[in-house]
Amino acid sequence: MSNYTMKKIFKIMKIKLQKISTLLTLILLLPLLALWGCDKRNNCCTVIDTAVQIYYKNTDGENLINSSEAFRQENIRIYYKNGVEYEYVYNGNLDAPNMHYVEEDKDGKKILTIFPSNYYNDNFSISLIELNEITVDTLLCEFAITNNSEICKNAWLNGTLLQNRYIEIAK
Repeated sequence: MSNYTMKKIFKIMKIKLQKISTLLTLILLLPLLALWGCDKRNNCCTVIDTAVQIYYKNTDGENLINSSEAFRQENIRIYYKNGVEYEYVYNGNLDAPNMHYVEEDKDGKKILTIFPSNYYNDNFSISLIELNEITVDTLLCEFAITNNSEICKNAWLNGTLLQNRYIEIAK
């Protein structure tokens, strides 16, 4: 073999060795990067069960929400008691950024689902439900709170205990 052929073979082998070296480096580093980038939080089993449902109806038993301009669902506002102040709540990153939504059930009732305040005072929180500037209700909730759960055990609307966190109220 000529000297030229040997140089060409060494050059090809050098390129192949560089590719193999790069491949081995990737094979070794990728698992390390994957492990390093893993989220170490252990919250796979957190339970948050706080929703409260209210069916607002008029004196004839018909839906109150969206029945008139005064009771449009767009006007509903939720306030959380934080210390001695009440704060209007809006979290744009949530599916229900105003901490409530209205959904029609199978019977055509417009049910207001509320996510009560998470400002606790001895496992209790207070939220105000403003249907309009005149109609405001007070929601008091009692919570069971552990390291991996936040559950509304009991709820009262204007002092009336809700059964299974649901109430029908005439206005």
